[in-house]
Amino acid sequence: MTKCIYIADLILPNNSAYSTHVLKMCDALSHKFKKVDLLVLNFINQINYYSFKKNYLFTSKNKFNIKKILKIGAKSSFINRLFFGFYASLYAKGSVGTLVITRSFYASFFMSLFKVRHFLEIHNETKGLTKFIFLSLNFINSKYIIKKIFISRKLSKIFKAKNFIILHDSIDLKNFKNFKPVKKIKEVGYIGSLYDGRGINIIIELSKLNPDLNFTIIGKKKRDKIDISELSEIKNINILNFVKYYKIPTLLKKFDILLMPYQKKVFVNSKNLNTANYCSPLKMFDYLASGKIIISSKLDGIKEVLKNNFNSLLAKDDSVGSWNVALNKVKTLNKTKIKKISKNAYDTSTKNTWINRVNTIISYNKI
Repeated sequence: MTKCIYIADLILPNNSAYSTHVLKMCDALSHKFKKVDLLVLNFINQINYYSFKKNYLFTSKNKFNIKKILKIGAKSSFINRLFFGFYASLYAKGSVGTLVITRSFYASFFMSLFKVRHFLEIHNETKGLTKFIFLSLNFINSKYIIKKIFISRKLSKIFKAKNFIILHDSIDLKNFKNFKPVKKIKEVGYIGSLYDGRGINIIIELSKLNPDLNFTIIGKKKRDKIDISELSEIKNINILNFVKYYKIPTLLKKFDILLMPYQKKVFVNSKNLNTANYCSPLKMFDYLASGKIIISSKLDGIKEVLKNNFNSLLAKDDSVGSWNVALNKVKTLNKTKIKKISKNAYDTSTKNTWINRVNTIISYNKI
């Protein structure tokens, strides 16, 4: 088998974790397949592959194709995603002897109708009609879905599906060179979106309680409602604008502690989708690969990867008090313990690479 098709109902370019995941997967697939076609709902202007290669730190020598198959101008509406799923399925049906992976429930639905064997990646719960089709009508257990790929064990329990595998997000270690364990505790960082439930207010409060540390939040966008002027009296915190992925490995090297203060309700770009119970954040693997000391919330999906006092420290709950206790515990650790946690974090990342993820999928495709 020399060809792979990846179907994702997204619009490129955009700065979501969804896009990063799909593009990094296609890059990893390009290490294994001579031809990889990424089918997307739409893209803005003309796609410049080499711009994507730079911005997302692709490492494969093989170029993958990015295609849109809808002839109409496609926006991310229900109707357009439905049509996209239909036409993407027809495209996959015409490609015999091809590994097919999709993040689109509707593409999976139509491929099941067209008897196209495929893998279905599931990263979130379903709502409305999608939930009815896949759970009530049991398309989730279609014999044409080789495996459901869940982002966490917790999410798989929500779907109650059969015939699935758990594959968390991953990392390309070639993007993180020259690993060095943490030696001191001075710089504290957060890189990521500022959506509700990301704990930005906790970080601000921690900066007030720990004037001996410097705090940096990277990820502010024009639409975010954080008023930087209100923070002018806090001398040890800095909020910077969003950066493209290629800058993240270098930025992470500057920090000693990295924070993931997720709350009990964590939202993505949809206010109706609370991912707190099952999220497995993409940035968690960037954090791990950087070999820094991670302090994180104690959420179920996260605990599948992060282990307290082994490769991270987990705050007891989402109160500022618990987070301050965890932060001060790091400050009191001896150098040996800091080095050990730092090394364990990096070692965890080596087991969760994009290539390993792809190899696992390929192994099930042969069954």
